[in-house]
Amino acid sequence: MVSQSLAVLQELGRGAQLVSLGASIVCAVPATLLDGGRGLLSVAVAAGLVVAYFVSGQLVEGAALQMADRNGMTLMLASYAGRVGLVGLILWWAMSTPLVSGALSSTWVALGSLVALVGWLTGLVIWHSRARIPIYDRPYEAPSGWDT
Repeated sequence: MVSQSLAVLQELGRGAQLVSLGASIVCAVPATLLDGGRGLLSVAVAAGLVVAYFVSGQLVEGAALQMADRNGMTLMLASYAGRVGLVGLILWWAMSTPLVSGALSSTWVALGSLVALVGWLTGLVIWHSRARIPIYDRPYEAPSGWDT
């Protein structure tokens, strides 16, 4: 069952990456037209950060699925806290460093992050709606001696 869960998780992650990438490309077009290379770079950095956040979460979730106990949940929650903190530190550092903040537009970073996030979640919803996820751990077997 765990291997099936991991396969489904990987498929959902690929679908979410695809939709997130498509949404980010759509966002990059007006960013480039309105703000040139600065807008394009801002959207690309933001989208890369969002996708890295979610992909690392998928990797940890895959490891936690194999634990299937309280340790797995602890790992997932600790990973979430660490990833949120790391994203916050990266964005704080990027926007407070004059060299980096001069190369990025805070507006396009915010829009690029939001579009990549919505794209990822939309991809998950689309792929979840089409996924074939087994409901039971194993097929039903009648007790021995029962008529089948």
